[in-house]
Amino acid sequence: MLSKTDLMESIGINSEELERRRHAFDISESDQQRLRNFSPVLEPELERIVTDFYKRQMADKEIAKMIGAPKVLANLHVHMQLFLSRLFRATYDADYINSRLRVRKVHKTLGVAPKLYMSAISTLQDLVDENIRNLCADDDDVQALHKAFHKALLFDCQFVFEAYIHSYQLDMEEAYGEINDYAAHMEIKIEALTRKAHNESLRDSLTNIFNRRALIDYLERELEIAKRYELPLCLVYFDLNGFKPINDTYGHEAGDNVLRQVGQSLRTISRNVDIPARLGGDEFCIIMPRCDIDNARKPIDRLITDFDQNCKYDVAFSIGVVQTGPEVFEDINTLLKRADGLMYEAKTASRKTPGHQIRYAS
Repeated sequence: MLSKTDLMESIGINSEELERRRHAFDISESDQQRLRNFSPVLEPELERIVTDFYKRQMADKEIAKMIGAPKVLANLHVHMQLFLSRLFRATYDADYINSRLRVRKVHKTLGVAPKLYMSAISTLQDLVDENIRNLCADDDDVQALHKAFHKALLFDCQFVFEAYIHSYQLDMEEAYGEINDYAAHMEIKIEALTRKAHNESLRDSLTNIFNRRALIDYLERELEIAKRYELPLCLVYFDLNGFKPINDTYGHEAGDNVLRQVGQSLRTISRNVDIPARLGGDEFCIIMPRCDIDNARKPIDRLITDFDQNCKYDVAFSIGVVQTGPEVFEDINTLLKRADGLMYEAKTASRKTPGHQIRYAS
């Protein structure tokens, strides 16, 4: 039996990916707090809501035939009530995600197709929306709570569908058992090789952070998210001062160690939603979603401190920092060009004043 971690990892979900998905659905801390605050109000109504939900479900002959025995219906009733309770408690951690991934096992046993699942979710959303309207006196609170609930419900649905897809993949693997047996006989681990190749195509092999290709892909995605939800985004662009003399004096292995340390420092100071990348040579970038210029200053200071504490060579950063959004947005090329320009301003200053130089966009 797969453990919680194994199940999540088999589908490609870790803590970093979980945070990125929460970010992609724009589930903010205030959204989660709003759901938690409403949870004690909704809790006494859950049994009635779930009873009404299954009353509507059982009116459909196809669904009623699938559920069948009263004992199955009773178990589903308990699990649905628990699901709504956890959804409004808004702690979307590994335990929560694992429980949602296992829903597919129940659906497979009952024969629930994705179309029936989404129809049920639509019914559930209508019922909860109706109760939010009845239980909230303030219209502004109602609208904000509707929005937070809808985000959380969509966020939740993605994991159930991940489990559907994973289940279908397992079925296909079983159907092609002979091919898998042959691959195993030849000691070819197809799945592992495919995953390794994919990861290597996005990662810089020396620093183990993202490469230029991944940076462009992620920057496109994060700009779309920022535009959709009117959020700020910062791009940090920097290179190393004094790097060439390290290679010339101590050799390329020393230079590689410096680059590895940059990668390690970037991983140390980055938030889960941040995307550090090596553009090539000694040039690096950090995509910082949901971040404005003022909030970018502390992580950059931490980056410099961590690097200085762990690098034994006399190397410094020339850094350019730009922001786009939340109202006006630039395209990728403009954003990169502007950050690169500020980085070169910092590099020019470093020739007169050695040490780390930072230029923030005004």
